[in-house]
Amino acid sequence: MNVEESPLEHIRSQKRYELKWGQKTQRKKELDRNRAGLGELQHSIGVIEHITEQEIKGLAGRIKRRKRCDAMDLVQLSYGFQQSRENIAHFIRITGAINVIVKELTGHDTNLQLLAAECLCNLSLGDDVCCEKIANFAGTYLIAMAENPNCRPLQETCFWTLQNIVGSSPKGSKLLFSQGLVVVLVRLLDSVTDQEAADDIILTLELALNYEADIQGLHLPTHAASILLSLRLLGHHAATSTNHVEEILRYQLQQNVLKLTQLFNDCAKAEMLPVCKEFLWLLGQIHSNGGTCTTAADQLQAYLAYDNFVEQIHIPKALL
Repeated sequence: MNVEESPLEHIRSQKRYELKWGQKTQRKKELDRNRAGLGELQHSIGVIEHITEQEIKGLAGRIKRRKRCDAMDLVQLSYGFQQSRENIAHFIRITGAINVIVKELTGHDTNLQLLAAECLCNLSLGDDVCCEKIANFAGTYLIAMAENPNCRPLQETCFWTLQNIVGSSPKGSKLLFSQGLVVVLVRLLDSVTDQEAADDIILTLELALNYEADIQGLHLPTHAASILLSLRLLGHHAATSTNHVEEILRYQLQQNVLKLTQLFNDCAKAEMLPVCKEFLWLLGQIHSNGGTCTTAADQLQAYLAYDNFVEQIHIPKALL
């Protein structure tokens, strides 16, 4: 344990390390399956199971000089990154090498795009500096490709990379948040039809929302990410349509579920400030948009008679 780390920080660091490396075996199988779908390179994979640090340095230097990667370069790098963090560290220290992988990711060859995405995915098993570089050079592309359902293997691999970054890298996460990751994922979840893609989106959102609070030094309960995700989705719906406001209020009245006031006050009592902040946004959207048409206004008045959240919520002083 780093002498500057508290026991809590050490446990969190260890969990993030296990999250990354615990996925490695399954990911390797999935990437091999995707690669098999390309119908190429299978005869060569067996002879590159071990990539040395010198080979990684050589590959990085070569692609930097050539300013391009071929398929075998990407496969070798991908396997090398899986094998050790030392390989990742050696690669990331060679200025300009990652730019070549990003160039192939954004190119027109769909096979090289997938192989480049796999490279970045395995590269994201590295440390915070490494993840920050990936987010800086490739973050906007990864987010855009995660939105595109036309190539499911590519979309899935981009999600894995984003999950690695938001699950473990403070600097990389901040960059992805500034690039609109959460906004895009919320919008995407509203329209996705593929269940596997929906699962990827939800996991990425939960990691992002939980870590968004974590990097701000706010240690939330384990269930906080799910609450944050639910509130952000409801707030998104309430902001976009009065029909959604009506549905939310109607459900609350008909199902006789936990009152919004009680839920907010419970979160405030537990000092879950990010949750309260998101909750206030939702309540504000319900109240402001609920009065824009007659039907919604009637629903809002009926709900306020049942649960007057305008007057009864107790806002934490830190948010005032």
